[in-house]
Amino acid sequence: MERTHRLRTDLAWMPRRARRTSGLIRGVAWTAIGATVVGSMAIAPVMAVMWKGLLVGGAGAAAIADRAARAAMRRQVEKMTRGELALAELDAREEGELVVVRGTIEAEETLRGLLIDAAGVYRRLVFQARGTWVHEAAVDFTLVDEHGGRIRVEAAGARWMTPRRELVTYPGARFHGDDVPAKVRQLAEGKDTVEAIERVLAVGTQVQLVGYKTTSADATGTARDYRSAPQRATLQSGADLPLVISRLDEQR
Repeated sequence: MERTHRLRTDLAWMPRRARRTSGLIRGVAWTAIGATVVGSMAIAPVMAVMWKGLLVGGAGAAAIADRAARAAMRRQVEKMTRGELALAELDAREEGELVVVRGTIEAEETLRGLLIDAAGVYRRLVFQARGTWVHEAAVDFTLVDEHGGRIRVEAAGARWMTPRRELVTYPGARFHGDDVPAKVRQLAEGKDTVEAIERVLAVGTQVQLVGYKTTSADATGTARDYRSAPQRATLQSGADLPLVISRLDEQR
């Protein structure tokens, strides 16, 4: 899986109700930040000289608001399922049922970051070049839970929900390597520096997944009878909702 899209469309896949909840939380947060800044200046005009400090505080509050908004969206998605399952229970679930599970990532095949020296099953790059863009790529992987249950995860169409991070400055030359996708190279062409942030979802990370249950051929899976190929329970994206990935340590 590989795609590059504008940041403003990054959450277009979310159910409308979840997007409304997110917008409401962010709106309330920014209103509170603005009222605090204006109120501080009115009480003590000298605070106008300290506007940089106020903006830093506002940025911190906005980051908290963003985490709260994304947590609310994640809960809305989870409510679309029947509750969290152990991986071993997936075999008994109906084809196409939307489920939520958690476990640890395992993978034989990985991909590398474009800007950072890290390997994993999913990379997400946000960068500014003729607008603000998101580049994502992912490979299929295995999810293993604490009971030893194992399922296959198909990355096609997946979305990784991550908190927003401050962009940092990279030399534009970092975006011109042979391993950089053509769309990203094209957008960064002619730039001496590019503001960007990249994250890679490493093997061994504990995650929560929301996706649609199916089965796929897998040599390490279970054969229902001697005439059937081994099968393993699999999670994938669906027509109404993509496979949604979130790190457990970022849900707090």
